Amino acid sequence: MSDNSVLLTLSALFLIGFAADALARRIVLPRVTLLLLTGMLLGPTMSGLVSIRQQEWLVVVAQATLCMVGFLLGGRITLNGLQRYGQTVLTISLSILAVSGCLMFMGMLWIGVPLSAAILLATICLTTDPVAPTDVIHELRADGPFTRILMGVIATNDALGFVLFTIALSVAALFHATVLPRSVLEVVWELGGAVAIGAILGRLLAFISDHTRRPDTLLAGTLGLLILCGALATRLHTSFFLAVMIMGSVTVNSSKRPWKPFLIIERFLWPFLILFFLLAGANLKPRSLLDIGLISGVYLGCRMLGEVSGAWLGATLSQAPSLTRRWLGPALLPQAGVAMSMTFIAVQRFPDLTDLLLPVVISGVMVFELLGPVMTRVALIRAGENNAASGGPRLR
Repeated sequence: MSDNSVLLTLSALFLIGFAADALARRIVLPRVTLLLLTGMLLGPTMSGLVSIRQQEWLVVVAQATLCMVGFLLGGRITLNGLQRYGQTVLTISLSILAVSGCLMFMGMLWIGVPLSAAILLATICLTTDPVAPTDVIHELRADGPFTRILMGVIATNDALGFVLFTIALSVAALFHATVLPRSVLEVVWELGGAVAIGAILGRLLAFISDHTRRPDTLLAGTLGLLILCGALATRLHTSFFLAVMIMGSVTVNSSKRPWKPFLIIERFLWPFLILFFLLAGANLKPRSLLDIGLISGVYLGCRMLGEVSGAWLGATLSQAPSLTRRWLGPALLPQAGVAMSMTFIAVQRFPDLTDLLLPVVISGVMVFELLGPVMTRVALIRAGENNAASGGPRLR
């Protein structure tokens, strides 16, 4: 691909993102859903304006975007926020994980899915896409108790989901004849190594934030350390998403001026989101929606029911307000990058399950990423937290 072609493609994608943002302000669809639909129309299975080679950008763009989103999620987990919302968030999150995981596991066994695949899908379904809800929140300028609990539950679900998925890889291997189970030390390193990397680099970023005055200099330092965190975690075979979340949490809790790097990343994130969702949409195949089989249908139904009923049960047990009980589950439906990352890890460990896991999760991503942001938007509006004066959520 020529340099001129790359520049023209980038120009077109950014202008499409600008148009989607402008159009979303006038209709009920979130700009995330518009970008996904537009990407699908531009993809090789439809118009072909975005080529297969251009889709290869998605790997780098997705990793960079998930690094920034994970960092922002971690930054919303503060000690003050945990004291205020921690019990509610943890109760809801554990309830969702238990209900969704059990429903998915039993549903998969009921339709005859192999035990190892049922274990993996029962943990893959637990995560919520942090990118789409974050963008909807910023688009609506939402803030308040519901928004902060929502972001806290997303962060907790994804962190605990990664822990359970890491354990599930070893448990599933016990029931899979062609795969050797990993040692306990490998599992501990994958989790503990991510925590160590994130904590060290988070403390370093806090020091840089306290001693850097110029925003452009702080932007370079923040991006450099954030990408280094993801790269080190990947190179050392630990969870990169957990590492950047820990980095964000350590930064916000140990810096004297903690919000500076997060405000910079928030302003820098939208161009990456444009590329991420357009290229993700270009990778979606509309035909797979028509070819959804029994397994995919059960996956969709169990995850929807698990998220909604689990959130309602957790909110009831924690005595959360009625609006939280009613709307938190629907707001948690988006699922994309984190689930896909888990799936790619799973098929690398269990190659013979590729034809089962990939179509099921991809079809789920298509449905949840198209409808999920709409439900998140509706939930935030129903909770009355759109157009907040603060213009953004922080779990504090």
